Amino acid sequence: MHKKYIFVDLDGTIIDHGTYSIPDSTKEAIRLLQKNGHEIILTTGRGPALFYGIDKLLNIDSYIASNGRYVVHKGEVLYNKFIDKIVVNELTELAYKNKIDIAFSSANEYVLNSKFSNMSNNFSDVFHLEYPEVKHNYHLNNEIHQINLFYNKSDYKKFSKLFPTLHFNFSNSYGLDVNEKGGLKEIGIQIFEKKLDINSDDIIAIGDGHNDISMIKYAKIGISMGNGVDELKKAADLVTDDVDKDGFFKAFKNLKLI
Repeated sequence: MHKKYIFVDLDGTIIDHGTYSIPDSTKEAIRLLQKNGHEIILTTGRGPALFYGIDKLLNIDSYIASNGRYVVHKGEVLYNKFIDKIVVNELTELAYKNKIDIAFSSANEYVLNSKFSNMSNNFSDVFHLEYPEVKHNYHLNNEIHQINLFYNKSDYKKFSKLFPTLHFNFSNSYGLDVNEKGGLKEIGIQIFEKKLDINSDDIIAIGDGHNDISMIKYAKIGISMGNGVDELKKAADLVTDDVDKDGFFKAFKNLKLI
């Protein structure tokens, strides 16, 4: 069987947030895919500090984090793209002035700049994340891969107009992922292609969210979970069942890879 490179989203694809667990069928699918010689690459909007050992549990040693801004293959950092410091400073100052909370993702940490409201807690609760520590002005001494903006709709419109070099992507009802424009997770896939000399026909991607749309379109075979957003389903080559209905396993069974 020809080796496939399978780029898998985390939240809502591997993790069932109804139970905050990984379905047994998903674990079995990943084990069988690996046994059959395919390579699984975790591909997520989370920074590495928010993996909580899930990568090790699933025996996955390569990943694309922070929506394509931090790429690691078997311990080797292949790509490490930061948001421009001037832009980070300007966004942080504006948010603080308006009492809007933001969080920073670096290679090692996920921290809050301030805590004016509970929106960051609500955001964390959706994904079952630990509440981040407040480290004011963390960005002044650390490189930032991604910002989370805890917003309402008027905040989103205001920020997107003021920061045209940034991409604002809906993560959940309480916040946005903020990255530099130029692509999302497919950036990391392209890095892997070049590093490992991957044939584009051997690329498969699976996800459920808005930040998965571009990688689903980029992959030779793009799969949407049944619980995926409508825009993703429209872009996908295959729509499988929900995460809690063995959707991950069914997708790769359907492709005859397990």
